[in-house]
Amino acid sequence: MRYSFTSKVTRSTTVKRWLAEQGVSHRLFKKMLADHLIWVDGQASGNGPVEAGQIIRFEIPTSKTLTPEFAPLEVIYEDANWLIVSKPAGLTSVPGPHTPNSSLLNRIAGYLVEQKIDAPQPAIMTRLDRDTVGLVLAAKHPYAQGRFDQAHQRTLTKHYLAVVSGKLPSPKGEIDAPLKLAADGIHRIVAADGQTALTKYRVLKEKTNTLVDVQLLTGRTHQIRVHFASLGHPLIGDHLYGQPDARIPYQALQATRLKFTDPFSEKRITAELPVPALFNQLLTEAPQIEPTI
Repeated sequence: MRYSFTSKVTRSTTVKRWLAEQGVSHRLFKKMLADHLIWVDGQASGNGPVEAGQIIRFEIPTSKTLTPEFAPLEVIYEDANWLIVSKPAGLTSVPGPHTPNSSLLNRIAGYLVEQKIDAPQPAIMTRLDRDTVGLVLAAKHPYAQGRFDQAHQRTLTKHYLAVVSGKLPSPKGEIDAPLKLAADGIHRIVAADGQTALTKYRVLKEKTNTLVDVQLLTGRTHQIRVHFASLGHPLIGDHLYGQPDARIPYQALQATRLKFTDPFSEKRITAELPVPALFNQLLTEAPQIEPTI
């Protein structure tokens, strides 16, 4: 089964120009053209002229470049074009050199294969670090990806929950600190010549450590982790920018709330996860283990 769509033309133009305005990328259009997957008023078509009132139908080409992985996938929201899933720790968002066939994207492809989609081509729209847990938005096909990138990326808001070490000096604030890649090629650091990075936070609960709601106003790699570490309050369990904690094998960071406007329906879609029980436990100091004699 392929994804299929129709669009009613409202003015004199060409097939390519009209579909580009609807969010079909140049690359996707070329694939549809090559596979003869475009019809105008029921007749096979290329990039010809169209007039107001004509109906363009097109199908999404299939591709076997992504290996489906048939593994557990926690689906929080789903409709014809979108998936919002909860990513576990220890899983990359997309395939990499060391895990070419195992990632959240591979699992989504496997999930779509089980729904009888031929050689699916999903796309991750909100990528998370390997050890960050929580909500991830995925487009089920390249057309959804194109429409989102074209006009609706700006409608996206993301909130995170984090447990940071110690007590913050203010119950809310904004961290404005440019970030760049460090010389080791791994860490990110605050630097005047870095990329603009803005993070808003609000304290939710405070004991020895602090639970904060975090909103990203920019999306830099490791942004939340580096920003709080730069304040002297690294995330609990962050091996890269703070200190390990025996109670949690990854940084205490969850993508907890996600909102965006669906470009197909123009409806506002929202998904949210509860505060993990472990995060509440991390608000107190780690228990001291007496040495055995």
